[in-house]
Amino acid sequence: MPTLPHTGLQTPDQPTYEITSCQELVLLRATPFLATVSHGARKIGTAQNYGDGDATEFVPHGNFDVTDLARFAAACRLDSRPVSLSLLLDLLIEEFNVGRSLRAQALQGRTLLREVAPDRTITISGTIPIPATADDRHHVREALGLPLTPGATTQFWNGHHWEHLAGPAA
Repeated sequence: MPTLPHTGLQTPDQPTYEITSCQELVLLRATPFLATVSHGARKIGTAQNYGDGDATEFVPHGNFDVTDLARFAAACRLDSRPVSLSLLLDLLIEEFNVGRSLRAQALQGRTLLREVAPDRTITISGTIPIPATADDRHHVREALGLPLTPGATTQFWNGHHWEHLAGPAA
């Protein structure tokens, strides 16, 4: 099963679903969003969350059958466990948002840093110039006092995959 790079979600080869746009509204106590869910070039519905702690909902467009997306969710795996439709939508939105941030940073010759905690919780922790050498990585670690979270590993996106800032993983 293919694994999505930013969330670790494992998905079946076919069909493929993705988020193709996402709008967020940052409020004092919530961040509601509305995202377009697509299957290939076809927009099949929206993922909606009001930012109030409730689950993300899927609202189908036209005659799209939500059971198709629910079956896809049930076939996906995160940490070897199946995911709910709501979690699938949240993970696809995270993939979209991280990808969008990475593209914006790359235009400036920068990339994202993330920390992976021992419990596998992932947090984006900043941006850095793309390190070209082991020396560059060492200077970044020293200058920023990484990792920020005790026991976490720090990674940067090298344009193709997440790479450990300390060099290859042990």
